[in-house]
Amino acid sequence: MKLFGSILTVGSLCGAMGCGNGSHTTVTVPQTFELRFHAVSGAQDVNCAQALTNMGTGHVTAHLQDLALFIHGLTFIKEDGSHIIANLDDNAFQSQNVALLDFQDRSDSCLGSSKPTHTILSGSIADATDIKSVQFTLGVPDALNHVDPQSVKTPLNATNMFWSWQGGYKSLRFDIAPDGGITRPTDPNFSGTNFFFHLGSTDCSGDPIAGETVRCQRMNQPLIKLGAFDLSSEINIDIAALLNELNLNVDRSDSPGCMSSQLDTECQSFFAKLGLDLNSGNPATGLSQSVFSLKK
Repeated sequence: MKLFGSILTVGSLCGAMGCGNGSHTTVTVPQTFELRFHAVSGAQDVNCAQALTNMGTGHVTAHLQDLALFIHGLTFIKEDGSHIIANLDDNAFQSQNVALLDFQDRSDSCLGSSKPTHTILSGSIADATDIKSVQFTLGVPDALNHVDPQSVKTPLNATNMFWSWQGGYKSLRFDIAPDGGITRPTDPNFSGTNFFFHLGSTDCSGDPIAGETVRCQRMNQPLIKLGAFDLSSEINIDIAALLNELNLNVDRSDSPGCMSSQLDTECQSFFAKLGLDLNSGNPATGLSQSVFSLKK
């Protein structure tokens, strides 16, 4: 994380401006920061061109198709336990303190032309002293998570992140194509090519387009906390850790991979890796996430 800013004194300003009483009052100026995220698979960088090797229990080679996630509630925690809430800059990937991290560097499931990515959160904080940890929530805040998609601006107009069957947004989208395709032991006629993890709120009622309030029984939004954090830290998102209990060539039930369904066998592992209880959609007691870590 890069930090830029300064602490000024009123006295130093008065010296330049001719103030009369000679008093010196410390004024803390909001400090800008940049927090970089890296998509990795173990020691490999993740991008559209890179073949990803040794994936899952089958140790297969696979190819990225999409990787993006929303983040909100970015907060830095000081040594004394106080919380410093970040104010994110407004740009094409950040607004209303919601950010879209996008690691897909080519369009059309990584088969098209080059496209912009967004891997660095930028913003400002009121106090940068004695920061020891960082936390953030995956997903879009509840107040913005179910709205008329025609009424929103970037980054909430990212069509690949619409959670159409639930009327909201995917908190995280990860699509991958394993070499050798996908079979299903219980269905000899099944054949698939893409393995998915789409994390989003489920069991929702209400129509946002009709102006109705939407309520979801399972929010499925993990809170990520990382300690031993300082202002130079960067964060890894390790998809190998997300997949290390799954065979990408075999689908057990429902959709290939996981669409956040309680009935999908693969979802149990996906949710556990993010510290979530699959049944409630809330953080699981005694279970820590293993996907996000500080870059060493």
